[in-house]
Amino acid sequence: MIISYNDLEKIRLENKDKKIVLVTGSFDILHAGHILFFEDAKNQGDILIAAVGEDKALKLKGENRPILNQFIRVKMVDSLKPVDYAFIHDAAPEGSEFDNSFLPRIMELLHPDIWIVNKDASEIEYRQDLANKFNVDLKIFDRTAPAEYEEISTTKIIKKIQGLI
Repeated sequence: MIISYNDLEKIRLENKDKKIVLVTGSFDILHAGHILFFEDAKNQGDILIAAVGEDKALKLKGENRPILNQFIRVKMVDSLKPVDYAFIHDAAPEGSEFDNSFLPRIMELLHPDIWIVNKDASEIEYRQDLANKFNVDLKIFDRTAPAEYEEISTTKIIKKIQGLI
């Protein structure tokens, strides 16, 4: 179900006895590696909530990013079996550079039990400090996939389409 920030507190209150897992990411050009990530994250708890980065957050990955807009990305993420809820998170106030200032707001409203990121996420030390402040178990996953997935990534897909690899 696609939700908004306004729903986070309600979800926590309605699921006091359940383990809520939060994942954050851009999920641009959804692929099998993302699906493996969501499956692994869901296995850590009862409810999986995905915070999908808004479009301006992806501009840091390149001038032509995102490939798919935030509404397409949140719809695709929401449609996956492991994901119970998905929402678009704001990256920063309008007109400013992207930062992770949206994260405390999510923690305050949702109070997830577990927060999962990949080891190449930005500002890991900041994320760990925030997790400690809100008593959240931060888990840092390696990017893993079976060999037949060819170390899939959005960047590699883009390069392949462009004929660069």
